[in-house]
Amino acid sequence: MKKISIILLIVMAFIISSCHFPGFDDSLVEDEEDAMATEIAKILTGTPVQVEPSPTLTPTMVEPEPTNTEVVDPEPEPTETPEPAEPTPTPEPAEVLTPTPTATLADTDPVADLGAADWVDNMTTGDNWPTGTDPAGFTAIKFEDGYLKLTALKNVSGWRVSWPVVEDFYLEATLKTPECEGSDHYGLMFRVPADSGANKGYLFAITCDGRYSLRRWDGTAQVMHFPISWTAHEAILKGENATNKLGVMARGAGLALYINGEKVNEVTDSTHLEGKFGIIVGGGNVDNLTVWVDQIRYWELP
Repeated sequence: MKKISIILLIVMAFIISSCHFPGFDDSLVEDEEDAMATEIAKILTGTPVQVEPSPTLTPTMVEPEPTNTEVVDPEPEPTETPEPAEPTPTPEPAEVLTPTPTATLADTDPVADLGAADWVDNMTTGDNWPTGTDPAGFTAIKFEDGYLKLTALKNVSGWRVSWPVVEDFYLEATLKTPECEGSDHYGLMFRVPADSGANKGYLFAITCDGRYSLRRWDGTAQVMHFPISWTAHEAILKGENATNKLGVMARGAGLALYINGEKVNEVTDSTHLEGKFGIIVGGGNVDNLTVWVDQIRYWELP
């Protein structure tokens, strides 16, 4: 009886081990059991176990936003300038200019009969003139020490004009030349048509070696006419540190020229009968030839 029981148990175990449920793969159980047994055996025998690390994210390097590295200095605090204990004496100028001619007038000087001028500029300010360097780079003008100082930047005649427009007049300017040589020249420009952009008009000039001329410039055709060619005259004070007074009497087409109050010539020219006036300077013997204008004034003629 005991024997029969043992046989039945063996038969039932065989039946169970040979059956499987639908969809169930018993090989997986065997593989899993074998793998587990292997891992357990490694642990027990001290064999190192290879463990795959968990995946980690590699950090991405992000470029920082560019920053402004320019350092701007803050505006300095205004400082109070202490007053000097004693006034500093003004140094004497290195060169002394020839003084302006005396008030004694020549017999032919129109000023003796004209009375008070209608317009006077003593050059204390630059209100009546364009200052700085002109756009074409021919001349530069500044006001200093009570003078209008007009500098030639090229070896040709250059000019600047003021704003009044006059018709019949006597125009006079007192001019000084600290440095001057040979054919370097300076003087008056007048009857510049108001709408011409200062590219037309008459030029009355004297040279540093004692000559004068009357020219008429037509800027449109780029032509210089000579109603009076360069002519020597003893009324001109020559050379450096000279002071000369130039005058123009313009009445209709009649143009009379004066140097230091002396009438030196007259012509008839009706090309321009009114306009603005100004100062001219030019030449190539002295670098940056500069004429100092002490005063300009005019009288309107009836």
